Amino acid sequence: MRIKDTDTTEAAIERSRMSFGEHLEELRKRMIRALLGLLLAFIICFNYGSEIISTLTTPYTIAMRDLGFDPRMVQLNPIESFMEYFKISLEFGLVLAAPWMLYQLWQFIAAGLYEHEKRVVRHFAPASIFLFVTGASFMVVFVLSGLMKFLIGIALWFPLPTESNPLYQWLESRYVTTAPADSLTAIPPMHVPVLTENPKTPAHGDVWINRTSRHLNAYYDGQTYYTSLQKAADQQFVQPFFSISEYLNFVVNLGLAFGLGFQIPIVVVFLAAINLVTVADMAKARRYVIVGVVVLSAVLTPTPDIGTMLLLAVPMLVLFEVGLLVARSVEKKEDPAKA
Repeated sequence: MRIKDTDTTEAAIERSRMSFGEHLEELRKRMIRALLGLLLAFIICFNYGSEIISTLTTPYTIAMRDLGFDPRMVQLNPIESFMEYFKISLEFGLVLAAPWMLYQLWQFIAAGLYEHEKRVVRHFAPASIFLFVTGASFMVVFVLSGLMKFLIGIALWFPLPTESNPLYQWLESRYVTTAPADSLTAIPPMHVPVLTENPKTPAHGDVWINRTSRHLNAYYDGQTYYTSLQKAADQQFVQPFFSISEYLNFVVNLGLAFGLGFQIPIVVVFLAAINLVTVADMAKARRYVIVGVVVLSAVLTPTPDIGTMLLLAVPMLVLFEVGLLVARSVEKKEDPAKA
């Protein structure tokens, strides 16, 4: 696609010139406006921080419960939870304020750009932001739950030694002292009701099992207390227990990777728009693009497993083909002879 310059006269350039002091004043004004927008977005996200964190931790909660674990995290230092709440609010505030901040940057640099350069930015900037948000959302909605279930499920690969192990039996007979059978008092098993949800008005001393949450609950003194239940057959040596900061950093990095990976159509259309590479050449190099996308996916994703890499690589390849279609239509629009 050939981009024609519609305003390259010296008079137009002269009209847009500013002194060094005027540039600094304009930059100061734009920076203040951008920071005020960021501050407002941060306040909004801080106010809804609980909802944001709940959304990010829902895939973890579902995966833990599905595998029979109690879906809780730990705080490793006194300020960890506050710092993570602050960081998540700031990071989401940056995303929310990005259009406004980029608009202020655009207003500062637009005066020094030609008309065709302005047109390129106006087309590509909104699409880039949209694709970034789409990629991060795709990761949270479609990827994170399955990924967390796989990663947490690895703990089941480390079984707890049982009595069926000959070494266990030998060591137990040698070092463990058991009480005589005649000294043990047999206690009949207790019947506890199994419910799909907690009763709305339990009575003092009521005990029940919640099938959905896998909790053993007891109600007394006006409060419900619980302990998590785990399948006896699924005892394992490794107990998955995550720090809130480690988990949220993992999710943010993974979201960043998917957001960047979804920029593929922008890159394809941009290369065609500036006539650096034709659509035909990019289509012919498809096999090399596939290798490059796989390598890039492996670099971007913070986990070493192939599944996560493919979950990013496949959408990137689909978006590459979408980018080719868009670039082809742009070429035909600019050059009717190719239509």
